[in-house]
Amino acid sequence: MNKLILIFLFISFSVFGQDINEGLLLHYTFNNTYLDTTENGYDATNFGTTFTEDRFGNANGALLFDGINDYINLPNIEALKPDLPVSFSFWIRYDSENPNDRDVFNTSFEEDVNTGIYFNSQQSTGNFAISYGDGADSYTPSSRRTYVSNTQINTGFWHHIAITVSSQNDMKIYIDCNELGGEYSGSGGELQYSSSPGTIGRHDRQLVVPANYFKGAIDNFRYWNRELSQDDITFLCEETLDIEEVASVSKETTIYPNPTDGIIHFKSKNSSYDTVLLYNNLGQTVLKAAYQTTLDLSTLPKGIYYIHLIENKIPIEIKKVIIK
Repeated sequence: MNKLILIFLFISFSVFGQDINEGLLLHYTFNNTYLDTTENGYDATNFGTTFTEDRFGNANGALLFDGINDYINLPNIEALKPDLPVSFSFWIRYDSENPNDRDVFNTSFEEDVNTGIYFNSQQSTGNFAISYGDGADSYTPSSRRTYVSNTQINTGFWHHIAITVSSQNDMKIYIDCNELGGEYSGSGGELQYSSSPGTIGRHDRQLVVPANYFKGAIDNFRYWNRELSQDDITFLCEETLDIEEVASVSKETTIYPNPTDGIIHFKSKNSSYDTVLLYNNLGQTVLKAAYQTTLDLSTLPKGIYYIHLIENKIPIEIKKVIIK
């Protein structure tokens, strides 16, 4: 019979199962650091950015861009210029309505050359847009391929963005877990990279005219050389930082073969959590309960699981459970 062990760990999703980390090129937490938390060590180089509060109000938990000349560069290496498919995930807060302040990143930035994969907004609508350039020295539709989301950017609020670019006709932009469709434009050729590094915080849109710079904040930036699955994206957009003081959580469980094995009890300051989610080690949702104080794990197979606690629609913390 299985044995349930509750591990009292406060962890982040950056150490979750191999499925999430598979193909992960870099992960910048921006937790008062520009270091890459993966074993690759692809640390960023800072050019003027500063740290600011993240979406939970934690000091120095996100990266702030002033919209004037702030940016960071990725290492200028071939590993960060992969063939398609690629994916990205990050939290973002836009601080300007001006389309010229919404150029978020480019995986191969070079002035006056349309290269790399870049994320910004459509000038006419303000909708999210992902594109790639074919290496031409122009910024016309014939030198790029673009997917524009049906979702418009709103300023002053944190949102989770996940992006997949698999081919010229297979691009997706998920905003807070949802992909609401969009339209393709541009007739450019295959993706081309320049000899310059990728960058976060700037992108060039016009010949001769200087590049645009992002105004706002970014947190928890990840970059993969594979296409994320829907389960991956759900897992990531529900990501949380652990705020231990927000709620008092009591956990009780017993060890097999006692008859109450597998029942975990939760108690928050408001009696119960809005939602309790259970993920397996691959980042897949196994159980979901609403407004309950217990979770029954007795029928689950052996393995590692992660309990994600949500209160008042705010992610509170994560607990790790091992069933042996």
